[in-house]
Amino acid sequence: MTKLILKTRLSSKRQSKKRPELTEKTVVVVDQFTKHVGTVERRGWYPIGSDPTIETATSWESVTVLGAVTDDGDSFFCWTEENLTRFHGIRLLEALKDRFGDELVVFLDRAGYFWARDLWEHVSGNRATETVGDSSVACVRGDDLEVWYFPSKLPELNAVEGCWDQLQEWFKHRLIPDLSTLEEYIPRGLNAISEPNIWPYLTSKDSS
Repeated sequence: MTKLILKTRLSSKRQSKKRPELTEKTVVVVDQFTKHVGTVERRGWYPIGSDPTIETATSWESVTVLGAVTDDGDSFFCWTEENLTRFHGIRLLEALKDRFGDELVVFLDRAGYFWARDLWEHVSGNRATETVGDSSVACVRGDDLEVWYFPSKLPELNAVEGCWDQLQEWFKHRLIPDLSTLEEYIPRGLNAISEPNIWPYLTSKDSS
């Protein structure tokens, strides 16, 4: 059995968001963020008053965070050291249903662990997607759960990108010498995130 996620963080904040009258289902947007161990500290002697440079190197060790924000401002974050697969994508959908209820419209990108026949079959019983409008937009519909895919190369439609911008800023001046430090920092960084309103991203309109 594939182990999905080692740890989760549920948002305790629920914000009032103006919801367009599009659906009675909860709308959820999802995205992923990978942070590598990237700093190797080296001991050395430096003159008083100097400004030594810390040598850095990229490591293969990393943590991948999956984040979800709803149309009413709630959020769900989880993370793992594993490489994501279609089984992680399916387990994430189940976790979102546990967290936000069965009737969901979930927006995903076309990463291989989301754009997968096993996931489509899990949602609808059919190993295929539907085309909606032009050929770049596709969805999978089940009885209660719908999965919609963002068009390729349009990350600006995904509000969770704004969460990762905040997380990157939080990490900006922090040293991450090893995986255990990174695992300690992930929940602290997530707690600093303010969840965005997803509708201006999805509709390309001002929220006011």
